[in-house]
This record gives sequence, C-alpha cells and structure tokens, in this order.
Amino acid sequence: MARVAVITAPNIGYRNTGMLTVDLAFESLRRRMGTAVDPTWYTLHAPETVPLRECARGTGLPFRFRSLIEHVDELRDHDAVVFWGDFLHTRHYLAQDATNRLLDFGFAENRAAARALLYRTLLLSEQPDDLLARTLSYGGTILHNTQADYSGSPGSSGHPGDEDKEFGPLFSRLMTGSHRVWMRDPVSAARIALLRGDRTAEYFGSDAALLSRPGDLDHLPTTAWSEDLPEGGAIGVFLGARTRIPAWLPDFCQGLADRFGAPLEWLPWFDRDIPPSVAHIPTRPGDHTIGDLVNVLSRYRLVITDTYHLSVNAWGAGTPAVCVGAPEPVPTTHDDYLTLSDVKKHVFHMSYDAADFYLSTLPDTPESLTHRINRLAHLIEGDGATAITTRIRTHADHSAGAFTETLGALVR
Repeated sequence: MARVAVITAPNIGYRNTGMLTVDLAFESLRRRMGTAVDPTWYTLHAPETVPLRECARGTGLPFRFRSLIEHVDELRDHDAVVFWGDFLHTRHYLAQDATNRLLDFGFAENRAAARALLYRTLLLSEQPDDLLARTLSYGGTILHNTQADYSGSPGSSGHPGDEDKEFGPLFSRLMTGSHRVWMRDPVSAARIALLRGDRTAEYFGSDAALLSRPGDLDHLPTTAWSEDLPEGGAIGVFLGARTRIPAWLPDFCQGLADRFGAPLEWLPWFDRDIPPSVAHIPTRPGDHTIGDLVNVLSRYRLVITDTYHLSVNAWGAGTPAVCVGAPEPVPTTHDDYLTLSDVKKHVFHMSYDAADFYLSTLPDTPESLTHRINRLAHLIEGDGATAITTRIRTHADHSAGAFTETLGALVR
C-alpha cells in the first residue's frame, strides 16, 4: 500500500466547516482510487490545539493530524507528498495568519523564528530535490502574491519592516520542482504555467472541496435537523461572517424568499451570533452535526452567503448560491488578512460563468434590486443555474480524474 503524506491548512477546533470539507474531499478521492493509498495527515497545529467545536465532537472523522512542525522529516519516508488546498504557498498567508498563530500558540518565539519554521514545513526549504519530485499540490491559490513578494520588498502582505529575500527563491523551487501542481483558480493557474514554462499541462484544478461528489460525505453522522425542511424547500442564509451586510441586503433576501415562496432560515455554517440586521431569520431548532451542515445543502432551494466555501459547497451539491462580496480594497495594515479578501469569491464565480450570482455590497436602487431578483429567478427556474452546476461538476470530475491518475502513477 502506498504511503502518502497529506499536508493541509490548520483548522483549529474544526471551527471552519469549509476547510473541513476540503480535507474530507481527499478521503472521498482515496475511497474511489484504484490504487491503495495509506494517508498520513499533517498540519502545523492540530485541531485539538483548542477545544473542538460542539457539532464536530464524536463525528468520527477519517483523519488524525500529526504536527508538521515536529515531524516534517517524516515526509521523506512517504511515496508521495500532497499539499492539499488553501493558501499554503502564498506570501501573505505565511507572513500573516500562519505566523500570528505560531506566535499565539507558542510554537515560535518571534516572527523570524516563525518564518524559518514555515519555510521548513510549507516550502520544504530543507528537503532534497527528490522529495519535491514526488510532491503534488492541489487546490491552492496564489491570487494575492505580487512581484514585491518575490523580490523581497516589504509589501502589503508583510509586517512593517519585514523584508524577505527567501520567499521568492523557495517558492519558485517548490513550484518548479514539484511533480505536478493544480491551482483552484485560473489566475493562479496561469501564473504557475508561466513560472514552470509549460503551456501544455493543465494547472487549473477545482477547489478541493468540489472533489467530493454528491453522496460522498454520507458517511458523516446526521440527525433529523437536516431532514425536516418545509414543503417546497427553504433558502439557507449565512451572512456577516466575512463581509459587512449592506443595508439593502435583508430586504433583498426577503424578496427572493417571496419570489420563490420559500422561507428563509439561518444556516449555522460557523458557530457565531446572528447579526442584528438579519436576526429576524429563524434558526432551525435542535442540535446539528457537521454532517447535517453538509447534508442540508442539497435540500435547499437556494443559499445566500458571504462565505467562500459555503458558496463552493452549495454549488457542488447542485444548489445555486447567491454570494455577497465587497469591492476589493487596498490593504492598509499588515492586519488586513488577505485570506479573508472577497476577491476569491468573485474569481470563483467568474471562473464558471456564474457572475450573475455574485452581488457587490455597493449601494443599489430598489428598481435594480427587483431586476436582479427577477434575473436570478429566471436563471434558477430555467436552465441557467443547472448549466452552472453542471459546468462546475464536469470540471471537478475531470480534475479529480487527473489528480488520482497522477497520484496513482507516482506511487506505483
């Protein structure tokens, strides 16, 4: 049986449902692969670093994470290494989120020590070329990398005075030395093609969460919470976690509910209080599991959200998602985490001709909003939304086949 090291972004407490669906998708692929694969899961700091989210406890998830910090040299003992999803190779993630967490949890004494640790674990700075040659990267993104990052200049993604001459060469070494790379968006894919000097390979993969097909996650425990929907369906709403809710949005949500004759209900994708402006939206009673949050998506008539991976998972389940995002701001401080930027949501929808379902938070007129509701209803009641879900599923299935075929050949 082939030994494969799978490296994912840390998801402390399993608080981020979307990141959990990314990790679960590798298990979905493993079950479908013709080649027997024994995965060893690694991350910078385990979910158990903090108490687990209530709805994730007792779920029986198919992985247990080892500390990549403590066991990075174990990677050499594996037949293949897979970097799986997220911003793992972006300068801003390493300089911002990842560094701050290492400092918060006491894994590094200062920013310089954190940087060295991250380059050793996520850019494989101390690993030999032959390990890179059996490394795959799937579902990552480098949307916010800039020339300043590669040139060692302090930029918007760095800390004040934090000039970094190492990132560019180490990033280039990993991306060019890896056996194969698939990025989750076409912009990042085009950059990798230029870096590798290869116009023949396909670098645009889907978001890793989409590689779970409908039904693949049925092994997760569910309850009646996700089964008992109103007749005619409902519209799941989760807002305010990533983007400020504009004043016009609550009425817009109600307008969609009235247009479809489907009630709004709050979907607790993350554990958080419902924002005051949408506090009138009811929450389904009873306790739910992680499996319920995933299972209910295919049962909704529509999802309205500002959260990237909820939108991705809804489309993957065959349910249209209306996604809300702010115009892309210019970061003003090193605390503006670019991993939370709304641009990734917009790029995802544009990649699949789904921009009709992406709403800017900019002010709008009642007439324009009514027109938008009618256009969305026309797409959903006709074949427009179905064309998008089919496009997304076709791409994901093709990409999954390319990845499993490549991994299987690499470890044979």
